[in-house]
Amino acid sequence: MKKTEELPEGDPSELGFAPERLDRISNMIDAEVSAGRLPGAVTLVARRGQVVHSHVSGKLDVERSADVRADSLFRLYSQTKPMTAVVLMTLFEEGAFLLDEPISKWIPEFAKPSVFGIKPPRDTVRGDFAQTTPALREITIYDLLTMTSGLPSLGRTPVVYGPAMKAAGITLGDAGDPTADYDDQIVAIADIPLHSQPGEVWNYGYDFDVLTLFLTRVSGKSLDALFQEKLLGPLGMHDSSFYCNEEDLSRLVTEYLWNPAEEKLAIRDRPETSEKAGHGDKRVMSGNGRNGGLVCSPNDFARFAQMLANGGELDGVRILGRKTIELMRTDHLGDRCIDSFAPNYGFGFGMFVRKSIGSSFTPGSAGTFGWAGAAGTWFFIDPKEELFGLFFTQVFGYMFPTAVQFEKMTYEALC
Repeated sequence: MKKTEELPEGDPSELGFAPERLDRISNMIDAEVSAGRLPGAVTLVARRGQVVHSHVSGKLDVERSADVRADSLFRLYSQTKPMTAVVLMTLFEEGAFLLDEPISKWIPEFAKPSVFGIKPPRDTVRGDFAQTTPALREITIYDLLTMTSGLPSLGRTPVVYGPAMKAAGITLGDAGDPTADYDDQIVAIADIPLHSQPGEVWNYGYDFDVLTLFLTRVSGKSLDALFQEKLLGPLGMHDSSFYCNEEDLSRLVTEYLWNPAEEKLAIRDRPETSEKAGHGDKRVMSGNGRNGGLVCSPNDFARFAQMLANGGELDGVRILGRKTIELMRTDHLGDRCIDSFAPNYGFGFGMFVRKSIGSSFTPGSAGTFGWAGAAGTWFFIDPKEELFGLFFTQVFGYMFPTAVQFEKMTYEALC
């Protein structure tokens, strides 16, 4: 396998950083690993196309000797979404569709959606509390990209639809059964009423699963082939794929979760038994991040992040136009906010967007964008400061306290 080309190193002082303050990041990560709260982690900061901080700490597996490295392979889970959005927008630029077109043009099962509502108590009898009405309009590609489609989801859809949601793979945790037919699961979502009118409410749901099916239908190609053609191949991201080859399993990081009862890490997924090893008959490739989403190294993701920071181009290869990137990293929610972040965060296409510094608890810049994955990966890109940062660990359900501290320390190191 080809080696991914690393971004060039730069002098932190010349690029506007205080080196001793960047060292605080390394010390903080080492302390978290030594305390047993993280199995291992990789952090990277780049400004104006040059790396000013890169640090690795810990092991691929805490019970084994191999160290984690910048070319180790991590499951991205939902951090696959920004990549999916980029691939989709390459087809948009080619004229394959318009963003305000209904998704039913390619997935007809989503035509004529309905929206559930709660009946007033006076109109209900036991077990009869929900009613549905026709949606005011159909779900568009734009709705799905901005996660405002109203698709059914846990927490917003009544439990009476539980069996239908289970059939659609809408469950707690890592949704999706690798043995089930992925396309059938996505189509099954169309049988469940929406929780809100299309375009009204942001919700962390299965929008990018529907976009995955859309991408395969509009292109006539598998998702892995499409990613390779439009993104991974052109950018030289040789360590990124939906499944690991046998020779790469030695670089796949063991996935953990935190055991609160024993206050220590517990193994969730080891490379040799991982679904990412591709031992099963079926392979679930989800642009939403189901079953781990993409497997990617920090070095690979750094190339993706730098491409976004550059406005769609890296090393003479243009993936998207500058104005297309601008459209993707612009907040499309207005007065609405996203549940997963503070009130001053909006959403672009598959990524959060920081709308202001007001109401913030950490330093930064308005216009910063990025996203995270369920197993502890995180990235942010600041167009104003011309920098990006990556934090990679592998603890499922990790709520990013160290990642937030990493971003805070990055800004504090600017001169």
